[in-house]
This record gives sequence, structure tokens and C-alpha cells, in this order.
Amino acid sequence: MRHARQSAPFECCGLLIGDESAIVDLYHVQNIASEPRRMYSVDPDAYFHAIREARSRGLQVIGAYHSHPGSLAVPSPTDREHAFSGFLFVIVGLADDPPTVLGWELIAGNFAAVPLVKTA
Repeated sequence: MRHARQSAPFECCGLLIGDESAIVDLYHVQNIASEPRRMYSVDPDAYFHAIREARSRGLQVIGAYHSHPGSLAVPSPTDREHAFSGFLFVIVGLADDPPTVLGWELIAGNFAAVPLVKTA
């Protein structure tokens, strides 16, 4: 939430580091999208760096997060256009107070909610 608030009115983005059972770390990256107020794009160099960093810890990049500065934490048509299966997408919606954080996975072309459980 902090990254989302600091980046507003632009969308923030980052990568989720973990394994099949948990997100253990976040990797903040710069949003390099041409229209950062309405979409996000992860710098490929930052993505590869995150992959190397995760592997060095016995982990992997399991997903990405981004914010919706003026809307809810639900996938937009742009999110759907750029999503792919087997990856966790977490969205921080700043339209709510407090902000909402929701997880999503693309299954057969549609987003399905993924429950997020805070353990620490």
C-alpha cells in the first residue's frame, strides 16, 4: 500500500517473490509504461534482475503487483489484455479508504480471485 500511495497518481508496480505456498518478498520496480496513470509496465532488466535475485534465494518470481490510483482493486481490460496464466496478480485499489488489496489469477481467459492471507 505504501508504494501505491507514494506513486499516486501514477500506477506503481513490482514483482512478487516466493514459492508455491507464499509470497516472501516484494521487489519494487519502476513503472516504465507510456501512460503510467492508466497502466503499468515492468522494466525487462528489472524483471531479469528479480529472477536472478529470487533464484539465489531458492525462490522464484511468482507474480506482480500494481496499483489502481483512482479505482478499485479489480482487473481492468488493460490488465486482462496483458495477463497470462500461472502468475499471481495483486492489485492495490486506492479508490477505497483504506485501500483494498486483492489477488487474481488468469484461468481460461478470465480472472479468478485468489485469497490473500497475511501471516506476519
